[in-house]
Amino acid sequence: MEIRDRTDHDPATDLLLVDAYMRWALLAAEEVVGKNGLAVVLRQAKLDQLIGNYPPEQLKVSTGLTLAHYAALNAGLLNFFGRAARSMALRIGRTSSRYAIDHQGALFGTAALLASKVLPLSTQIKMGLSAMQVGFRRLSQSVGQERHLELEDRGTTWAYLDYDCPMSAGKLADEPIGWIQTGAIQEALRWQIGRDFEVEQIACRSMGAPASIWLVYKEPKVPTV
Repeated sequence: MEIRDRTDHDPATDLLLVDAYMRWALLAAEEVVGKNGLAVVLRQAKLDQLIGNYPPEQLKVSTGLTLAHYAALNAGLLNFFGRAARSMALRIGRTSSRYAIDHQGALFGTAALLASKVLPLSTQIKMGLSAMQVGFRRLSQSVGQERHLELEDRGTTWAYLDYDCPMSAGKLADEPIGWIQTGAIQEALRWQIGRDFEVEQIACRSMGAPASIWLVYKEPKVPTV
């Protein structure tokens, strides 16, 4: 995996990052790699200002962070993990998703999602993905910005589209780098429905696509014996 900075300007790097969003990612990363390991990652990613100084748990921007900083953290983590990058990033995504649900459940409509369990499985998945996108839009709107997110029915899957993907803002890569979001989607659906679903990233802005796209299969994974 090779990740480098884009030479042209990526508008996504100008979008402000809400304090809580970065805090969830940092706490999740620390839980996976430890405080010292995360300090190394932050130093290598030129995010020294965040070492031992995580943003507060609030839906505001007090530190001037943007999606460029989140993308730098993502790239730093993937470079740090090497061959284990995918599995470790998935763990961070799942953990950050739990932080978001635990600390800002109302933002993502968790009460309504729990009440949706009487509905067909495909509808439950759609509601969960829509709630996630609504939550991210609200985060951006809280600082006067808009996030471009869409959800499409593609038959056997739901397609989750992010035109301002925080993980790839200002980055170029030779393969998809949105593993944190893959894990976040998996964990959010497991929390909501109690089943595991396959989530596959099929397009990434870091590879030149207009949007990062994740396919979420409507049928749950078959448990392995």
